[in-house]
Amino acid sequence: MIEQTVAMVLGGKEIHDLVSVPATAKVSDAVALMADRGIGAVVIRGAAGSVDGIFTERDLVRRVANEARDPKSTPISAVMTGNVRRVDAAATVEEALRLMVVHGYRHLLVEDGARILGLISIRDLMRWMVMPDRPIAPEGRVGVIRARAEQVTRSIQGMKK
Repeated sequence: MIEQTVAMVLGGKEIHDLVSVPATAKVSDAVALMADRGIGAVVIRGAAGSVDGIFTERDLVRRVANEARDPKSTPISAVMTGNVRRVDAAATVEEALRLMVVHGYRHLLVEDGARILGLISIRDLMRWMVMPDRPIAPEGRVGVIRARAEQVTRSIQGMKK
């Protein structure tokens, strides 16, 4: 699992499109979209369709709630994270996790050359590694998930060294 590509992880996600809002959107618009889609981040698009930033649940807490900003009047561009971290679609799950763990990223934009394929989160990668790739009888699922979780934990601890 850890040697497979992030493109494979994207292919296994329930949401395949890149969820975004324009830079002119208000925070309340982005939050409503995130709640509706059940996601923790949206990409911010510029006028020409470029990726100008990302807005995450963490941004909502730190830059909106903590600063007592009004979500209905605050432009998303004022509270987004401007530097969206990127990874090539051919990168392995291990390489992406290492990047996330070492630098504290929670989301990575996945690219194939100049083409943006999607967004992955650390949760997506962990789910990919922990969840079995084939159905398991309900009585055996807990043991398999526990074993995979322990394997992932050891791998991540090894990355921090």
